Amino acid sequence: MAGCGYWRERYTYQVPTTTVDGAGQGTTVYADSVVGLAGVVTPNQREVMDDMGVSVRTDVVIETAFHPSITSAGRLVDASTTTVYNIIGVIDPDGGKRRRLRITATNIDGQIIDPEPA
Repeated sequence: MAGCGYWRERYTYQVPTTTVDGAGQGTTVYADSVVGLAGVVTPNQREVMDDMGVSVRTDVVIETAFHPSITSAGRLVDASTTTVYNIIGVIDPDGGKRRRLRITATNIDGQIIDPEPA
């Protein structure tokens, strides 16, 4: 287990919600579920070209404190850089001791969230 101060980044876990507009079209909106989650991101030294070279996907491993609501259905957003990480898989590396999570995620073409308009 990592020592104090190792998990320096802060993340927000978001879950997708589908809403329907006036024309009946479905739109996916992400809502914050867990805010201020401590963790650290480690690139796994692999980039993959998707869509015949149109976009680049970078896979990473994010180690965070344990939280029971984090699943592969959502995404993580870095609080300082607003970088979006789409979650591929979540495991408890300590064999069910509920101390930390190891999250495999991907970042597509440096995908970030636009800041809120002023």
